[in-house]
Amino acid sequence: MTMVETCCHCGALFTVSCIGGGGICGACQEPIDCPHCKKIVRQERTTGTFTTTLVKAPDSALAQYLGITDDEWDEMDAELQANTGHSGEMTYSYWFVVPEGTSDELLAKTGWEVDQMIAGIPVWVVEPDEPDMASFG
Repeated sequence: MTMVETCCHCGALFTVSCIGGGGICGACQEPIDCPHCKKIVRQERTTGTFTTTLVKAPDSALAQYLGITDDEWDEMDAELQANTGHSGEMTYSYWFVVPEGTSDELLAKTGWEVDQMIAGIPVWVVEPDEPDMASFG
């Protein structure tokens, strides 16, 4: 039997299949791991083992933070800029200007306007591997 799951950690969509189950004794709690982020989503008793297959990777942390999809971000073709302050040595946040040519649908969805600066995007959204940064989700 194949089940469809959504990872509670990263939002990936994947399928889960049990292989070799159906025994009458010796069932153990077996982990079901997300094939995208590799974290345990849940455990289930079985005499077999679980295999997972990624169906759809989640949108990036940046797209999730902005409330759009990765495809919408790519289609918008905005140029993400780092706010490094006067020294230029440390990134404090990120920003971009909503470009001309951004679709009316995306403008309506987000409430943005062409030439509007979207500022204050946290570093951890753009650089999720930075130490001590929270994960979005």
